[in-house]
Amino acid sequence: MSPSPQLATRGGKPAKVRPDLWLFAGTTGRWAKQIVGPALAPLLLLLAILCWLAPSGWADMTKDSPVKFPEKGALPAKFPPDRPSKTGEVPEKDYYLFSSPERSLEQIARIQAEMPRGEFTPPANDWAHLPRTRRILTEGGQLHLLAMGDSIVNDTMRSAWVAKLAEAYPKASIRATVYVRGGGGCQHYKEEGRVARHVVPRKPDLVFLGGISQRDVESMREVIRQLRAALPQLEILLATGTFGTADPRDPEALARAPHSGTGVYGQRLKKLAAEERCAYLDMTTPWAEYLRSSKLHPHRFYRDVVHANEYGEQVLSKILMAFWTPLVK
Repeated sequence: MSPSPQLATRGGKPAKVRPDLWLFAGTTGRWAKQIVGPALAPLLLLLAILCWLAPSGWADMTKDSPVKFPEKGALPAKFPPDRPSKTGEVPEKDYYLFSSPERSLEQIARIQAEMPRGEFTPPANDWAHLPRTRRILTEGGQLHLLAMGDSIVNDTMRSAWVAKLAEAYPKASIRATVYVRGGGGCQHYKEEGRVARHVVPRKPDLVFLGGISQRDVESMREVIRQLRAALPQLEILLATGTFGTADPRDPEALARAPHSGTGVYGQRLKKLAAEERCAYLDMTTPWAEYLRSSKLHPHRFYRDVVHANEYGEQVLSKILMAFWTPLVK
């Protein structure tokens, strides 16, 4: 598989419903059953969805968007990866495994030189549970990163931020593997022995879990425990989501998004990180700050209504590098 797949939000196909609505409905439906029972749960769920949608509508960003996206698929890539993975595989239908980075430092520099300018507050550097990773980066050694998640994780890794990390820490030998599925979250990865079959044999030192498709933190907890049972020294970084359909210009709408670090999900994910001895990274806040500060419509950073284009990918790279580079002396 070369280059990394242009994953859609669900099942490798263009999303037909809003992914944030799908996630909201799943979470709220379970909550509704607990509160009023299965008989009245559908009515309560419908009311909750209508209240959730009412302030912002179905397509806020499309109303004033200067970008016309194709009815199917995405805008063509302006910068196809110049070092596409040669080790890609499809371990099962809709799941993809491939190596990263897929861009050279030269290509990254060209994209970053051309992309719109923006600013963000560097995220908190939560390294308390990453001592081994920190030691390898600063003192040297082999570091294998494995990123798991959905199409947003795919885009994050296609930014080739790992190449920038290797540049920042020349003593370390860094390689990365990407394991993704369109619409994929830990509710999928915890099932059918996927962790044992596809992650554990690769013996990563650091696992990155993120994206906009994590349905619940308990599934994430289950995947974390499966990983740690087989790889006791493994370190894990949990990240909140970016992109999707929530408008970063609307703080209230963004906080309601079920993947947002600015809302309830961010609080729950941060709590999970503390309980399971993982690092935590709120990517939502700096991503929204960058897009807002650019003074451009957010879709200038999108390739379709959900996913990042090359400029958007590099925003994510900048955020991740801001998380890691304070380690540089």
